[in-house]
Amino acid sequence: MKEMMLNLNSLAMMLCTCDFHADIEVALTGEEWQDVERNLKIHGLNGPSSLFGLDSNELMNMLEISEYSAYKIVRRMKSTHLFLKKLREYEQQGIRIITKYDEDFPQVLIRKMKKNAPLYLFVAGQLPTDFEGISITGLQTVTKKEKGCVRRLVDKINDEDKWLISNDCKGVDQEAFYYGLHHHSKIICFVCENMYDKIEEYKKSIKSGRVVFLSAVDPIKRFTVTHAIDRNSYVCGLSKFQIVVSSKINSGATWFTIMHNMHHNWTTSLVLDNDCFGNQRLLEMKTTPLYLKNIISDMSFEKIYELNKKEDVEEVNIDQMSIFEFIGDANDSRI
Repeated sequence: MKEMMLNLNSLAMMLCTCDFHADIEVALTGEEWQDVERNLKIHGLNGPSSLFGLDSNELMNMLEISEYSAYKIVRRMKSTHLFLKKLREYEQQGIRIITKYDEDFPQVLIRKMKKNAPLYLFVAGQLPTDFEGISITGLQTVTKKEKGCVRRLVDKINDEDKWLISNDCKGVDQEAFYYGLHHHSKIICFVCENMYDKIEEYKKSIKSGRVVFLSAVDPIKRFTVTHAIDRNSYVCGLSKFQIVVSSKINSGATWFTIMHNMHHNWTTSLVLDNDCFGNQRLLEMKTTPLYLKNIISDMSFEKIYELNKKEDVEEVNIDQMSIFEFIGDANDSRI
C-alpha cells in the first residue's frame, strides 16, 4: 500500500471537513468549505494551510465567514492530534484519505463535477492517476440475455484496456463486477458502506493492483440513501461512458441517477436498445442507443458513440415529463 503522505493543504481541508463517525466536533458542510476556499483565493492567502493558527476573530475578519463556521474551524483545528491518530488507524487497516490537493486525487471528478465533486476520498488499493473508465448500470434483477450482454461489454472494456467503474449495487452492476473480477478486469469500485468487509474479501485483488475501492464517507458509517445517490453520481463522474443495460421509469436509484446525469452531463449514456420499457423511454428522450450488433463488433466505445449519437439533442426537462412516467410501467415488475 502506498505510504500516506500529507501536505498541509490536504491536512487543513480534512481537519475541517472530514465527517468521522467518532468525531465530537461538527465538520464544515460542503457549502461552508466552498465559501472558505473562495475567500482564501479572493484574499490572496496560500490555500487552506493558511487557516492554521488563526483564532475565530481573525477567521471572520480575514475570510468574511460566519461566526459559526469560524467556531467550527477553530474547534476542529484543536483536535488535530485525534485526527492524525484516526488517520493512522485507517492506514494500518489499508485505507488512506486523499483530497483534491493530492496528486493522486481523480482530477476528472473535479473537472466534470466541479462543486459537486467529493471533498475527500477514502482509498483502498493503487488508484491510477490517469485512466479512462466505463460503468455499467441497470436493474437489480438480470435476465439471461442481459447477463450475456454484460459479460460481452466487460470483455470489450478489457480489450480496450479501460477500467470498469462499479457502484457496488446488486443486479447488473454486480454481474459486471464478478465477471470482471474473474476475467482480469481493472476495477474501481465506489462504495458507500461495508468498506472494511470489501477490503478483507478482495485483499488479493487489491494487492495485485486490479481492484481499487473508494468511498466518500467514513467506512464505519452505515448506509444512507443520500450517500448512495452521491456515490452513483461519482461513478458517473469517473466514467467516460455509462452503459444502461436496463431501467424502469421512476425505479429508484437507477432511474434517478440517469435523470440526474442527463441534467448535469457528467458522462455520456449509451442505452441498450432492448425491450425494456425504461430503456425505450430513454431512447425517446434522445439518448445514444447501443445495439447488440455494436456489442459484438470490434468497434470501440468511442466509435460506437460517434456512429449512433443523436444530433441537436435538447436538454431534458424532467418537470414536463408525463405523470404516468413517474408512476412507472405496471407491466414491468422488475426492480
